[in-house]
Amino acid sequence: MEQRRPLGYWLTLLDQLIEENLNRVLAAEGLHRRHWQTMNLLAPGPDFDRAGQRGPASKEAIKERLQPFWAGSSVDVDRAIEELERRGWITEREPYGLTPAGENAHAALAQKVEWAGHQIRDGVTAERYANTIEVLRHMVLNAEKMRRTAI
Repeated sequence: MEQRRPLGYWLTLLDQLIEENLNRVLAAEGLHRRHWQTMNLLAPGPDFDRAGQRGPASKEAIKERLQPFWAGSSVDVDRAIEELERRGWITEREPYGLTPAGENAHAALAQKVEWAGHQIRDGVTAERYANTIEVLRHMVLNAEKMRRTAI
């Protein structure tokens, strides 16, 4: 029965489907999820990463903050930065930040990304979604603690 598959199966499958669907949404702009994540990290706004930071960042900080996403991606941090610079959406020097054109592009892309997120969460109540995020956050903290205390 499908429902009895382990957590890892569902997490991996969901991540693959999010990647595939978001890349399809962004492809109309010639972008990949990594471009979006880089822009979103550099955009001023509410905190979302582990370090609690958004806004201008060095290449190393971008790489560190988005590290879980770079593995296995066809777009690495250097390529993402180069392509966003070429479009004039981020500054040409570190710390990288969004340019005015980049802020406009980010706002337009945010609407598309939000639409995709709503499609993926369709039928899931806000409470269930918040509970799921809290459970996953707690499991990550446990797994990080386990990593630090090597078995």
